[in-house]
Amino acid sequence: MAAFGFCIRKALVTELVPNQDVVNSMNEINKQKRLRDAAIMAAEGEKIKVVKAAEASADAAQLQGEGIARQRRAIIDGLRDSITAGTGETMSTEKISELLLITQYFETLRDIAAQNKASAVFLPHGPGAVQDIASQIRNGILQGGAAAAPGQQRM
Repeated sequence: MAAFGFCIRKALVTELVPNQDVVNSMNEINKQKRLRDAAIMAAEGEKIKVVKAAEASADAAQLQGEGIARQRRAIIDGLRDSITAGTGETMSTEKISELLLITQYFETLRDIAAQNKASAVFLPHGPGAVQDIASQIRNGILQGGAAAAPGQQRM
């Protein structure tokens, strides 16, 4: 413009119109970036949900286990007190263990009987065979543990 006598010091560009293919490709790049970011955020949100659900389940299982332990402790204490009440005698840990096993055995029978569609086979037993039942349960647990491969014990 100097040839015409004008000296341009600044030019204010108010509108830039690139080729439509360039505009489309830039829009597609931005769209894909936003979709990727959204997918990452959604995955992180899902991960947090899964982790929190697992933590809640673990906490619930722990509290349930503690509650069952307190319940069994109270049952054992009640059985021990009712058997030794007024006698001043103490019970051996083996007898207490047998009481716990028998209590769990009868709880299992009750739970099986409470189900509508339960089918179970009951073996004959009597009150005099309490020690025999306890030893059978103990032997079954030991045999189950021995059958597990070393380092892969069953629970």
